[in-house]
Amino acid sequence: MTESHDVASIRSRREALLRAAIGLEDALACPLGDAEKWRRGVAKATDHAVERVEEHVNLTEGPGHILDEIRTVAPRLDHRVRQMLVDHEELEKAVHALKTAVNELSYAPEDQAEEQAIKVRNKAVEMMGLMARHRQRGADLVYEAYHVDLGNSA
Repeated sequence: MTESHDVASIRSRREALLRAAIGLEDALACPLGDAEKWRRGVAKATDHAVERVEEHVNLTEGPGHILDEIRTVAPRLDHRVRQMLVDHEELEKAVHALKTAVNELSYAPEDQAEEQAIKVRNKAVEMMGLMARHRQRGADLVYEAYHVDLGNSA
């Protein structure tokens, strides 16, 4: 593993994804009693999740980045690297779909706000599930390539 892809930086990026998911879950768990306050909190947490996913993708894909490096040091894992790239596409779609749903909530008539909020929650849960599976696959991939345990991110 090259210096630019040291274990500490990989752990840091994994933790950033986890913190974004936790922040989103916390925002979603607030009661819908004050719908506008709830929407603002979810919108802020969603924006943070979008930023972390985009940052993660930018820092792992492309020439010289960790996925490219794994293909070089462990070509037998190419199929797993390709799965990570598919995960990235799915994650990007999911966070942008969530962002769209949150934005649509701003324009929902008051009598449809709860229904729209449930739609937002469902999209968020889907995205967080994708993120969790991706983090697990990433930990497995790094271990297989370098025999490095990324450890339990808190």
